[in-house]
Amino acid sequence: MYMESEELLSALIQLSRSDDYFDEFEFTYILKVGRHLGVHDDKVENMIKSSLDLKLQIPKDEKDRMTILYYLLFLMKVDNIIHEEEKAMVHHYGLKLGFSQTMINEFISLMEKSGTENLDTEEMLTIIRKYQN
Repeated sequence: MYMESEELLSALIQLSRSDDYFDEFEFTYILKVGRHLGVHDDKVENMIKSSLDLKLQIPKDEKDRMTILYYLLFLMKVDNIIHEEEKAMVHHYGLKLGFSQTMINEFISLMEKSGTENLDTEEMLTIIRKYQN
């Protein structure tokens, strides 16, 4: 794996808590991400309960950094309510991951615009192509 799975899960848990409301959609999403990363549900639940704050190590590979950004963006959208605190945290991590403020803003706008609808993959790819190095 490109990074410590627990670090990514910790970042997602922080994002879920940023609006002071950790809902069942966010919980389910984080469990699914944990499974995808090979982390057992019990371990993820313990991480959520313990509030352990792990520092996210930034991977060198752009694809890996983009994957982290996607996880954050989709978590922000999962409950269909995007709070300012969530946007601020996605900006924080997005900038740490090396993405431009403008690109992050476009992704957040796309998330907001899509509402309860599924995201248009082509629109996401258009944003990526626009800012690709």
